Amino acid sequence: MPINIAPRPSTCLVVDPDGRGSVLQVTSVHHLDGETLTERLYDAYAMTPENGEELPAEITTETLLGHLGEQTAACAEGWHHWANEPTQEAWDTVRPWAERQVRRLFPDLTWSVEPNRKFLPPNA
Repeated sequence: MPINIAPRPSTCLVVDPDGRGSVLQVTSVHHLDGETLTERLYDAYAMTPENGEELPAEITTETLLGHLGEQTAACAEGWHHWANEPTQEAWDTVRPWAERQVRRLFPDLTWSVEPNRKFLPPNA
């Protein structure tokens, strides 16, 4: 059974934060197990080594939630994450780092509630 069988999103009209008019505010619920959360964190940091930057030794829960918020907003607006797909090297470096961060921040989180689901590395 899929993890995200959730109630319909709630909606309401609100004033755009920059005062440009009315916009539809959509609030929805997503259920994330450890594996899914790791993939979201990988998405946020996949290009870091390829841009010549170092991965942080540790991130905070607030940092992780900030990335989730940015990804959700970008997805709602139809934006894509990367101009180029991450490489196998990024997968080999960032994916284990992301898993360590998630397991450290959420030690009681179930790792995979959908055992048949597969996340594939780049070019798979």
